[in-house]
Amino acid sequence: MKAVLWMKSSCTTCRNAKARLAELGIEVQIRDYYKQPLEAAELVGLLPTDPTPMLGNKSPKFKELGLKDRRLSKAEAVELMVQDNNLLKRPILVHPKGTVIGFDAEAYARLLA
Repeated sequence: MKAVLWMKSSCTTCRNAKARLAELGIEVQIRDYYKQPLEAAELVGLLPTDPTPMLGNKSPKFKELGLKDRRLSKAEAVELMVQDNNLLKRPILVHPKGTVIGFDAEAYARLLA
């Protein structure tokens, strides 16, 4: 299975993550979920039971919906993320050795061990 980097191409953090993965020699398939939005079934497979770490809390929609103090179910999070993919924290690296949420250069390097 080839690693997949779920990202938004206009996101600086995502581009930095992509560059770091290339520096480490980790080949990834890029999935720009802004250009090709995620479907509910994909999100169900991607999100953990507790979707909180996957929510992009810097998104204007996150603040607008008052999600800071709410505990969403997986189903609620999927529904909201399908409506507005900016609610999904980015980037997300799905690698055979694990999933890394957000840009974490150290976690990327540990995938090589």
